[in-house]
Amino acid sequence: ELGIGAIAYHSKYGNSFITQTAVYDRFSFTGNSLTNLGAYYNYTYENIYFFGEVGKSLNSGLAYVNGALISLSPIVSAAITYRNYEKDYHNFFNQALAEASEAINEKGLYAGLNITPNKKWAFSIYGDYFQFPWLKYRVDAPSKGYEILSQAVYTPSKTFKFLARFKSEHKQQNTDLDVPINFLDDVKKEGYRIEVSWQLNKKWSFQNRVEVSQYKKGEANREFGYLIYQDVDYSPMFSKVTGNLRIAYFNTPSYNSRIYAYEDDVLYSFAFGMYSGKGFRTYLNLKYNLAKKLNIWARYAMFVYKDVETVGSYLDEIQGNKKSEVKIQLRYQF
Repeated sequence: ELGIGAIAYHSKYGNSFITQTAVYDRFSFTGNSLTNLGAYYNYTYENIYFFGEVGKSLNSGLAYVNGALISLSPIVSAAITYRNYEKDYHNFFNQALAEASEAINEKGLYAGLNITPNKKWAFSIYGDYFQFPWLKYRVDAPSKGYEILSQAVYTPSKTFKFLARFKSEHKQQNTDLDVPINFLDDVKKEGYRIEVSWQLNKKWSFQNRVEVSQYKKGEANREFGYLIYQDVDYSPMFSKVTGNLRIAYFNTPSYNSRIYAYEDDVLYSFAFGMYSGKGFRTYLNLKYNLAKKLNIWARYAMFVYKDVETVGSYLDEIQGNKKSEVKIQLRYQF
């Protein structure tokens, strides 16, 4: 079975984009209009699903990605993807697979494997090798790197799950040394996670996580950080009130060893909280069904940092060691 398609669209803005003075911005988009052309395909052959897409920004670069999903056996599946995004490819809406935040100035090969030997165990591993042919912010030369992740999940019952994860990331970045000409240092980040999720009864469920981060750049000393949190969820069936709570403690020497963790929020909102520095994090989300078609959500979240006198910087600076947030959301369905 073969599927193919094509797309073309034009974007125009009231003001023009201007190239910045930094060398790494030399190939950034300029002007006030952009035309993009693209084509895509997918094809299934027995136990292999092929897919790909190519995009072209007129008068500038090209980008393409090709991959395959393969069912090797009833318990083993694999994925492989190659990508190539030229340094002068421009697209305001690209969301392709990429190590960077957008699909530009990158080549890479991704491969992953999923193994489910039985209903209780699931194993995943992937590797991603990438290159950046042109310069980047804080990277004054072409660079390369790779990322590896392995994970094991044990689910002996519907009410209990255990997860263990390891992630290693290697990149290159300008040295922090005071030298006449920048050279690239190797940057290594590693993360270790243990997580337990369990359900006490039909009303209460819990999640516990311990995560450790490790960071090293060049010949500098290695940094270690950690995060410990407890989540509590109260969701009785047909109840007017539901909610969840998190209490966390984190300790990271600097922003470099920061840890991210998903946080529940009000309806249609979500966040990956950044845990950096030393202190406590807590939040409480509540939902109340006022009527059949009327619901209200409320959220209170707070960071309490240790050994600091201010939080944030510039216009976001807060005097003291606390940063809090309040949200209220009302929904009426009709």
